[in-house]
Amino acid sequence: MPNPPLTYSGNPLDRRALLRVDADQLRDVLSGDTARIVPVWNQKHLFDATSQIQFLSFTAMTARWNIDALSPVFLGYSDGVPWFALGLPTSDVPPDLGLDGEYRTLNEMVTLLPSTDASILAYARAMIIWHENHQYCGRCGTATTATEGGHVRVCINTTCTHRSFPRTDPAVITLIEDPTGTRALLGRQARWPSGMYSVIAGFVEPGESLEETVIRETFEETGIRVGDVQYMASQPWPFPSSIMLGFRARAVTTEVSSGDDELEDCRWFTREDLRSFAQPSSAYENLRLPNTFSIARYLLNTWLDEA
Repeated sequence: MPNPPLTYSGNPLDRRALLRVDADQLRDVLSGDTARIVPVWNQKHLFDATSQIQFLSFTAMTARWNIDALSPVFLGYSDGVPWFALGLPTSDVPPDLGLDGEYRTLNEMVTLLPSTDASILAYARAMIIWHENHQYCGRCGTATTATEGGHVRVCINTTCTHRSFPRTDPAVITLIEDPTGTRALLGRQARWPSGMYSVIAGFVEPGESLEETVIRETFEETGIRVGDVQYMASQPWPFPSSIMLGFRARAVTTEVSSGDDELEDCRWFTREDLRSFAQPSSAYENLRLPNTFSIARYLLNTWLDEA
């Protein structure tokens, strides 16, 4: 099965990993007239009134901050244009960059963006969050500094010099159908938007295969035993640093029980039930499916389209 065009995937950038280690050449690229520097402030991006990404020029950036202190992250090239991400200092008031626009969250704007822009911003967001969370060495506690175009952080303690690399947390997300294939298992967490139900998800633990994670997480959260675990697709999910690995699994038991208390509700739904979500006067008019740009919705739509 070919991978679907999931939101945040299909990044158009040539990441040019070899260029990251050439600090002088990378500095020349950054200071060139064509460089696009994406500002990230409080995990938000800057958009103009037409939902276009706003870029910061090298001149405007160096006029406001010390470039060595900010350490822009090299993202790669697209159509001969180099892209960088710049994490701005956290503050209560947005910094004045001399640009028109408003800082908005990525999920808030994603449906208004071209898929290529969405994937680049997801990449930029993930890299900036990683830098924010790794200011200090995990081994000795000393401060770290960014190197290799922002893709490595090195401990400045000369007796340590531990190198850290950007991390991605793998999480499985699974459409579970009952033994007859006529019902799907959906649950909801209390912190989710009112009425939203989704498929079962959880993080991969050390020493665990992806299939084992699907089986464990499903049982822990719902009490359901599953088998026949099949991979479907994946989606970058930088909220803050995940990759969602989509699966389908067939249940071998059907009695739902409270597991680890992560879900406030969990039930079986038929295809007809799911199609009536949010429909006026239906039994499920107050329930809703996950956002259309999520892999959860892709898994559900794929299942719904089968009958």
